[in-house]
Amino acid sequence: MAKEKGFYESSGLDVELIEGGPQSLSPTADLLSGKVDFAITGSGVAIDRMEGKPVVAVAAIMQTSPIVWITLKSSNIRGPLDMAGRNLLIMPPPESAELLTMLAREGIRQEQLTMTPTTYRVDDLIDGKADAYDGYISNEPYLLKQKGVEYNIINPRDYGVNFYSDVLITTERMAEDKQEQVKAFRDATLKGWEYALNNIEETVQLIHQHYSPDKTLDHLRYEAETLKALIMPELVQLGHMNPGRWQYIADSYRELNMTQADSDLDGFLFKPEERTSHQLTIAVSVISVLLLSLMGIAIFKFRSLSTKLVAANHELNELIRTDYLTQVSNRHGFTELAKIVISQSHRQPEPSSFILFDIDFFKSINDEFGHQAGDAALVSFAKILSAHRREHDIVARLGGEEFGLLLCGADEVAASKIANKILTELRELTIQCPTANCRFSITASAGIATLSGTLEAFWHKADKALYKAKESGRDSYFLASALD
Repeated sequence: MAKEKGFYESSGLDVELIEGGPQSLSPTADLLSGKVDFAITGSGVAIDRMEGKPVVAVAAIMQTSPIVWITLKSSNIRGPLDMAGRNLLIMPPPESAELLTMLAREGIRQEQLTMTPTTYRVDDLIDGKADAYDGYISNEPYLLKQKGVEYNIINPRDYGVNFYSDVLITTERMAEDKQEQVKAFRDATLKGWEYALNNIEETVQLIHQHYSPDKTLDHLRYEAETLKALIMPELVQLGHMNPGRWQYIADSYRELNMTQADSDLDGFLFKPEERTSHQLTIAVSVISVLLLSLMGIAIFKFRSLSTKLVAANHELNELIRTDYLTQVSNRHGFTELAKIVISQSHRQPEPSSFILFDIDFFKSINDEFGHQAGDAALVSFAKILSAHRREHDIVARLGGEEFGLLLCGADEVAASKIANKILTELRELTIQCPTANCRFSITASAGIATLSGTLEAFWHKADKALYKAKESGRDSYFLASALD
């Protein structure tokens, strides 16, 4: 839209857009070879910078990456631990860095994986040529729904890997020698994104007509709404990049042995100078004269800044552990908290229980009413779980339509009563479609297991009980102890 609405032209820029894909080595490689002046890539570009490549991040369009693992329901690959020894179609690192980071964080070593460069064809997943496909949550799920193929989404964010995506990058030379041009390109690009997000239907029609005629209008609308949720324009300024978050991303890559380079990102973020050297000299002189009289204010400002940095760091940690849609813990956050509960349970006589929930026939909700209705169902279910959460209990969205409720100090009988109340309340709930004049209801199935041994052990027991509940007709719960 920046090109079509003339934002580049009015900034004095003549811009040619070059599509990525199989014909390109990688966006970063094309940039460094001089083929292009700017490129769009993922957070893995931090690895390039750490390893000495002269790349500079200009803006981050998406605050959360759309890149996910996609598997077929029939494959029974529901999480990272199921991917060991399987054939994976993947973009070459660092473009796929968040996917590999998720696997590494879950204890899966790269030598346990069989990785093949992606063909960018989701049909290879359908045809059984691969067990897992590196795709975009804004694209391939729509295609699979249209083909009637049931699938699983394994999202890095659910495992605490929440990185930037669609990062606009340029070379260090461009950033230094043509600073005004880089700034103009950045500003025009962000203006184009802002226009697109505020005028989705116009944008969809234009893209369908001039850029992507093979995609249906409905597909492009799905893509636009999904990306808008990842960009979060209502909450975050378009293009915003937090240096602390970039440092966290870089440290994550290094800790997980994705690079041996030092995690120093000095000079990585584009920061155009706003003042001339003459203006800077005047400013320094004025500051010198006023310095003593402003010491009290300076101290206050410093303390204020420190407080803001602490708050920003806390916000970042919460973001990593929280599911962005339902605002309950995500899988990573749940795992961290559950380990504390397990440790405490070994020292206390009271048993604790884990209830694993799965919304029944969730795919049919998305198919019949649209993905926004599916999101409304997830949010509604999370609210019901949270309403039944006691002081020390843990509520989490563990991935897709799967939720967990960890009950501290509750035995199997108490857990059964709580599960029954939740399922009953769910049956009585009517959900309003967000974008249409329709209403629908949902049910869920649940498996209950008493905490014993490791997190993986009781989770596995609850999972087996959950599937027993599904086999028994759904809309019910089953006790893991009945399977022993």
